Formats: sequence, structure tokens, C-alpha cells
Amino acid sequence: MTRFNRGLWLSAAASVVFAMGCGGNDTPDAGTGACTTDATCGTGKGCHPVLKTCVSTCSGSSDCPSSEKTCAKIGSSAASFCTCSTNELCAAAVGANICNSATRQCTAKCTANSCPSGFTCNTTSGDCTAGGTDAGTDAGVTDAGVACDSNTQPGVCNYGGYCGSDNFCGVIANGTCSNVSGRPAWNASSTGPVIYLVTDEAVDDQTKCANFPDGGIPTPFTVSVYAYAGPSLGTFPAMKSNLPGFFYYTTGGTPNDIPLNYLQQANYTLYQTNQVMGAKFTLCGATGLSSIQTGFGFTNGNSACATLTH
Repeated sequence: MTRFNRGLWLSAAASVVFAMGCGGNDTPDAGTGACTTDATCGTGKGCHPVLKTCVSTCSGSSDCPSSEKTCAKIGSSAASFCTCSTNELCAAAVGANICNSATRQCTAKCTANSCPSGFTCNTTSGDCTAGGTDAGTDAGVTDAGVACDSNTQPGVCNYGGYCGSDNFCGVIANGTCSNVSGRPAWNASSTGPVIYLVTDEAVDDQTKCANFPDGGIPTPFTVSVYAYAGPSLGTFPAMKSNLPGFFYYTTGGTPNDIPLNYLQQANYTLYQTNQVMGAKFTLCGATGLSSIQTGFGFTNGNSACATLTH
């Protein structure tokens, strides 16, 4: 199976300089400090549940830098924070930075004594890792930080986890965008297919949007979604028409059947003896759009959010 190095890894990954908020600041937010609840923080800030420090909050991905471009809740937090998803994006902003599993922020690699309470520094990956759950946002896997082969999903990682581009197990998180807010939450009893990677394709397929209803020139957004089958399915079917409950969700939460409405058989690819699937398809946006917010999910599986650009 091809290693997928480009795109959006959907882990609950984060990082290690423990005072960053939205916008990629390297210092604590002025006028704030240790906290226990959001109420103790100033306007536009929330209490980071791992750092126990007031940091800037966000309301959407447009509030976040490219290195930490996902606006999401962390564990049981009421507020949303700019979070990272790949080491590559973190390093592109600041060389050698990683996305750390403890704080979900871009920072330098950890040292033996630099991780928050309850986390241990993996000196090989430079990541602060811990097992267990994070108040319902993951499946309760206990193998975060275990070495793995990212060409195989989930490989040695437990169901509910995935093998990241750094070849260490990560935890799959629920999407938090408005598209999927009405879906059942992913939890330890889920058994459906797991979306572990969404890739915003570099070339958008204009031919897929030829018959746009408003008569204008539509904007195509081509995306690839990768998932592994999970215990309820075992393997994916040979025909895309037999894919069970695979949906694209609009910003308003309306589900659209992907195999029926968007996916062509030629762009449906199976790997690992049909245990992993890749689906490449194009969504058509209104004339002149430069980006769209998307949500994806399988019945009884996790949900995934991504911002696609044109």
C-alpha cells in the first residue's frame, strides 16, 4: 500500500511547547496563567485541559494558522482550540517542530522532563504520549506512541487508532465541525469503518462539475478519503455501490451518499486484501469559492472534518 504522506492526518495529535494558542504564539497569552476552568480566563481564551493554562480559543478553522488548522475541542474542554494534525505541517512552520499527542499543538520535541503530568516523553519520536481515553473524543485505545508501519492500517495499532506518518500509533478523533455535529459520537463501542486520512488533492477535476445547477462556472474540490474496515465489516466490498453507509455531510449537517452521488468505480481502490479503501471524488461548490468545509463518516464509525481549498 502506498504511504500517504500528503494530506490531513486525523489524529488527536499535538505538541510540546506548552504555552501556544491559536496563531502559533510561542509565549503564554498576556495576562493569563494557571487555570482550572474557562471562567478563570479572559475574553477569547479558554483553559487548555492538558496545559492548565489560558490560551486563545477559536470558532472555526479560519481562526487558525496552517500548522494548527483544525479548530477542535480537546478532551472534555468546552472551548475549542487550534490543533495540529501532522508533524509535517508543524515543521513547515518552524523547523523540527512536531505535533504532540499530549497538547495537540506544534512545539519542539520533548525531553525526559518536559511533558505534562500523565504523559511520558518518547525520546525516539519526541512526542509526549499516554494511553487511555480523553473524555469521549477517542475510542479509548491504549497504544498511542507504539512504533508501527504507516503502510499498514491500523497494523499493530488497536481499532480506533491508526499508524501515523511518523510510524507511531495515534488516536482517531471525532470530527468537530458543524457538518458532523448531529452524528452519533465515536466511542469505545463503535464497530464501523474508521476514516484515518483525508487528502485535499492538488488538482481539482473540473469535468466532474460540468452540469452545475446555477448555470455559472462551478468550483471543483477533489478529495481522497481513506478508511480501514473495522470489526463490523472486516473487509470492504469489491463494488463501490455496496459500500455501507458512507456519507459526505454539508455544513448544515445534511448527509449525501458518496457511492451513489460522487464516487466512480474507477476511483474506488482497495488495499491490504480489501481491509483498507481509498475513495477519490469531486465536490462542486458555488462559482468563485476558494474553500469549503467538509465532513465525512461511515455508519457506526468515526467522523472526519477537512477544509478543502481550490
